[in-house]
Amino acid sequence: MQTANIRQKLHQYIDNGDDKLVKLMFALAKEYSDDDDFEYEFTSEEIQEFDKRREKRLNGDSKTYNWQEAKDIITEKKQM
Repeated sequence: MQTANIRQKLHQYIDNGDDKLVKLMFALAKEYSDDDDFEYEFTSEEIQEFDKRREKRLNGDSKTYNWQEAKDIITEKKQM
């Protein structure tokens, strides 16, 4: 579908949509346009948690997985 057709369809959806849809479309468009300004600052608690996890990793107290191992674990959980 070409962009012009998509724009036309979106206008139809917005014109005919209920309040919930219009608010959702607005939030999506706003988030998309504000994306460049997004900056997240970690809290001191999050930084402390990162430091704890890093220490565990450096000390060998935590387990890491390669891609295949992680994929297998995730796939097994889905099948449960």
